Amino acid sequence: MSHIPLVERPAEDRVEAVLSEIEDELSAVPSLFLALGHHPALLEAIWHQYKATMLHGVLSPQLKEGMGLVISADNRCDYGIYHHSATLQNLGVEAEEVMRIRTDPKHLHFSEKEQALFDLARHANAAPNDHSERFIAEAQKLGARDDEIVEALVVMELVSGSNHFADVLGLEPHRDR
Repeated sequence: MSHIPLVERPAEDRVEAVLSEIEDELSAVPSLFLALGHHPALLEAIWHQYKATMLHGVLSPQLKEGMGLVISADNRCDYGIYHHSATLQNLGVEAEEVMRIRTDPKHLHFSEKEQALFDLARHANAAPNDHSERFIAEAQKLGARDDEIVEALVVMELVSGSNHFADVLGLEPHRDR
């Protein structure tokens, strides 16, 4: 149960506008955004970052959600595991492949370049100061462009931060507006 109340019926029009946009884009409003409703400027900023990172960009949605799932699993965040698993299945990824992303991420159905970006994001989350340049060099060797590398790292940053936010607040993974 959330340690702060979720904003179900916002008093501010700007919060309602953002929550409505989220619902239009995602078909629901995840509890993370309902918690952010207490701070309109942060809600707007984080929604903008989420859209730019997870809904748009140069990497495939499946790759980004796979990164989100493995990072959430590494961080032991039930909220993130649930969210990214459900999103992957909504994108048409079979349940068996979703489980493989969580439990055996070295044997995925990504291209070599995508696997290198996936590994970079995972390593950056777990040990950012431990020879990350090797992971960047490997991704570059396999054809990853700078914008793809940057996007993979921003996915990691967004997911990791969301994991911590959800865990500290005790957000329920299945609680949507």
